[in-house]
Amino acid sequence: MNIEEIALKIELLQRQNLSKSAEITNYTQSALTSKVKKMEAEIGQAIFKRTPQGLKISEVGIQYRNFLQLITQEYEEFLQAISSQEMKTKVSCGASHTTIKIYGASIANILHTKNIALDVDFTVESSNSLNEKVHNAEMNCALTSKPIKIYPDLNYDIIATETFEVISNNRHIIHFNERPTLTLLVLSKGCMYTRAVVEWLKNKQIPFNMKEIKSVSSILDFLQMDNTIAVLNTKLIDLYHYSEIHYYKLQQLENMIKTVFIYKKNESNDPKIMQLKNVIESILEPANEGL
Repeated sequence: MNIEEIALKIELLQRQNLSKSAEITNYTQSALTSKVKKMEAEIGQAIFKRTPQGLKISEVGIQYRNFLQLITQEYEEFLQAISSQEMKTKVSCGASHTTIKIYGASIANILHTKNIALDVDFTVESSNSLNEKVHNAEMNCALTSKPIKIYPDLNYDIIATETFEVISNNRHIIHFNERPTLTLLVLSKGCMYTRAVVEWLKNKQIPFNMKEIKSVSSILDFLQMDNTIAVLNTKLIDLYHYSEIHYYKLQQLENMIKTVFIYKKNESNDPKIMQLKNVIESILEPANEGL
């Protein structure tokens, strides 16, 4: 696209005076006359009316000028768009299945609405896997449940204290003391919530099969089966407004998990990592204010 040629055409159509346009553009008047004839040949109609008082733009000329101005505006918007994309800083961030479902949409919304110059590439895996990848510098940071293994080179900044629930359909209440063979539905087998419930079931010698289902709504549907329980973050359950739930308060099962933002200690002053952390913390501020 020859944007300079388009700008010259707009100048001629706007000013409607070849001698003055010649002074401004450093073209000779005869050269500009040739350009006017070429424009009229291109569109097949006259863009000027020749009058005793000089050139007057025709209706076709007005339409052609508006078209060229629109092209120029869209071209400038295109350049601004790709320029802003180039200026965005890429951040690779890991998230567990639960944290991405709770916080992912809110993070993306803030980045977009506030025009924050971060291009966040999320990877969804288990907490332990994400922990190891940040340690090995395979990603910049991670938002997940606090993992079992703590690396000395990493920061584990507590973002929130989450709770999880063991639930079933209220028409199929489980009597754990009878030790029935259960089906345990989970979002992720590597989730800290899952590990806590699995450990509890094993300690109580309750037989179970585990099914990993990535959709919360599907998990809630599967709860209509006999001897089926699920472990889900409390916030996720609240989001779905599912009414047919029975909650279990199981003795010796701690249902609180810390959600942490993980990153290298030597990158504590990295602007892109701190900026993303601030975005995540801003999501939690309204909830914290109500406490």
